[in-house]
Amino acid sequence: MTVAIYHNPACGTSRNTLAMIRASGEEPVVIEYLK
Repeated sequence: MTVAIYHNPACGTSRNTLAMIRASGEEPVVIEYLK
């Protein structure tokens, strides 16, 4: 299964969620939606 996250690097919640996904052993597809 592929994990994807729409990520806003300026958002603390988004950064924390990305860190939690990575801590679980997954490497998600990161989509920076504000670019």
